[in-house]
Amino acid sequence: MATAPLPKDNPDVITINADGTWSPKGGVTINRSGKVQFDVDGYPTGYNQCVISITISWANQPARAVKDPPGTIKVGS
Repeated sequence: MATAPLPKDNPDVITINADGTWSPKGGVTINRSGKVQFDVDGYPTGYNQCVISITISWANQPARAVKDPPGTIKVGS
């Protein structure tokens, strides 16, 4: 059964090489409802599976400052 490709605007791809290296080195950031695709770029001689171990860490993106909309008057301090 064929699967549909991820949208072209999805930058969250981790490429795994036959020598055990991967890129991007720091991993990827997944936003809410985000997805990550693993592309295995070859296997070492004699192997036919790629086993992926995952380390999870959490982060918050700094909140954006809310500014008064243009054309408003601010009263008080």
